[in-house]
Amino acid sequence: MSLYEQFLAELEHEAIATRRFLDRIPADQLDWTPHPKSMTIGQLGFHLATAPTGILSFLKDDRFVVPDFNSLERETPTSKQQILDAFEQSIADFKAAASCLTDEKLQSTWSIVTETDQELLALPRQVAIRSLLFNHLYHHRGQLGVYLRLIGASVPSSYGPSGDELPDWLKDLAQAN
Repeated sequence: MSLYEQFLAELEHEAIATRRFLDRIPADQLDWTPHPKSMTIGQLGFHLATAPTGILSFLKDDRFVVPDFNSLERETPTSKQQILDAFEQSIADFKAAASCLTDEKLQSTWSIVTETDQELLALPRQVAIRSLLFNHLYHHRGQLGVYLRLIGASVPSSYGPSGDELPDWLKDLAQAN
């Protein structure tokens, strides 16, 4: 199994839980935020939904020039459906990237640099995908779970019980007993 196939299998597996989290975002509360410095729940959901496409765009070149994050404006979705559609497109984009994510490419070095060409980070692309994509997804999915809890929505299960529901594999066991 190639490195890309391993990443794709993980992304497809994790997409099941991520869809559940995104689907729980209340359509009428997209502007809710827990704090003035935090993203709205809609912005967070959209950020989570578009992460695979975003990370792939960073990794296509050998170097990524880090932007001024203080000047970036977060995209604000106008509907929950926009978030859900963006996630499906992002998964499709990752699947379409198979031809350019060969093992050789994934083992090659990728760098983050400043606008003045100062190297901040250099690592194999496969490590960047693990850290900047997958760990990033898990971080923001957990953050979305906290947002959902704070607004009183039910929180889906990721790997174990969430307080609101059991994971599918445990539901089957609970029904058998």
